[in-house]
Amino acid sequence: MEGAADVPNGALSFQRLLCMGAPFLEVRAEVPPSLLEDFKLRPNAVVQVEGHMQTMLTEINRVCTELGRPMLYAAAGDATTTAMTVQALLREDPGYSFEATQQDPVVSLLGGVGRDQLGYKLQDYLNKNGIQPLLSEIVSEQTGWTVFLLPLRMDDAGASFDRPMTGLAAPTEEKSESNVKSGVVYRAIQAGAANQYKLDHLRFKVWEQVEAAGVVYAEATFLTVSFESVKILAEHCAKMGNTFCLSLSAPYVCRYFGDRILTVIPYTDFIFGCESEYLALAEQKRSEGLPQDVDAVATWLAKMPRSDGENWKRRHVVITCGEKPTIVASTWRGYGVKVQRFPVPPVRSQRFVRKDGAGDAFAGGFLYGLMHEADVESCVQMALYCASVAVQRTGPGFSFKDKPSLSRSAP
Repeated sequence: MEGAADVPNGALSFQRLLCMGAPFLEVRAEVPPSLLEDFKLRPNAVVQVEGHMQTMLTEINRVCTELGRPMLYAAAGDATTTAMTVQALLREDPGYSFEATQQDPVVSLLGGVGRDQLGYKLQDYLNKNGIQPLLSEIVSEQTGWTVFLLPLRMDDAGASFDRPMTGLAAPTEEKSESNVKSGVVYRAIQAGAANQYKLDHLRFKVWEQVEAAGVVYAEATFLTVSFESVKILAEHCAKMGNTFCLSLSAPYVCRYFGDRILTVIPYTDFIFGCESEYLALAEQKRSEGLPQDVDAVATWLAKMPRSDGENWKRRHVVITCGEKPTIVASTWRGYGVKVQRFPVPPVRSQRFVRKDGAGDAFAGGFLYGLMHEADVESCVQMALYCASVAVQRTGPGFSFKDKPSLSRSAP
């Protein structure tokens, strides 16, 4: 099997996964409310770093050092979260060996990073979690970073955590933090090198890893970073019979870069996105009479001709709709498009912590199924399970101890 990996001790064989996207180093800390005010951060909002905010990391480090509070580092970004989800699922496979994974990684992440300490921390975190970093170093830019801050109650300022002052966040779930559980978080993001990628890096530095991947996943945001790189990967997958998957990323990407998305759809086997993203993409065809509802949009994308001319191969359009059933549309026996709906298991309100990352975890669960050649129903079940775990987590990692089993797709 092209791009397949074998794990010893009776585990299933599965295909390797390559994820392409914008990676970030995530910095987590508890800080005094005054710092949040100084940088004009807003609760439960993501602020773009600009101007004097460039000093935020330095200031967070100074304050945490003075107060004896920890700074934890993790990896973030859409494709990064998806890769982390897949790797966490693989850890629960029978016969899984972390040592073997570090020597021969199954999941790889491709993107841009600065040649700096932040970049080294990011790559170290990925390596320690079993993900192979295939990152193009951008000398002129700082590594992209994001902060995840909690307001520190000043009566706790003198207390110290039972863990190192600084370090990498644990790959699995952490102890719950009251502020996270109550939904009060402050976030900021600086794209930096995450918004750049060198095409030569793909062609000459990591092509061997590209050829080893049986499943390739790209976030549509990367079409704004290196359109040619995504297109080359998509064309390669179509030529080799590998699986190419695309995440729509965000409504603004679909609205303003829809032409780039539609250019790679003919090479795409699986499309992932939420309802608002698909409707934003459909605006491109409003003047041509395309109905602006998800069923019509799913049918349109599923029926779009394939680049290889082999229209007997199904393209699956996967649409998440929040608490409403997830939609999967695909061509059916040459007679049209079959639209299926899968109920979403409820999450009890007291267990709901956050919604960011749920879509990326959903994609990770689905990709895990594809890597194991599972049927679509099993892929959806795994995806919904991962999204449910994602909205209940308080830390950056995942724990999938009770993941559902997979059923193989018919040959």
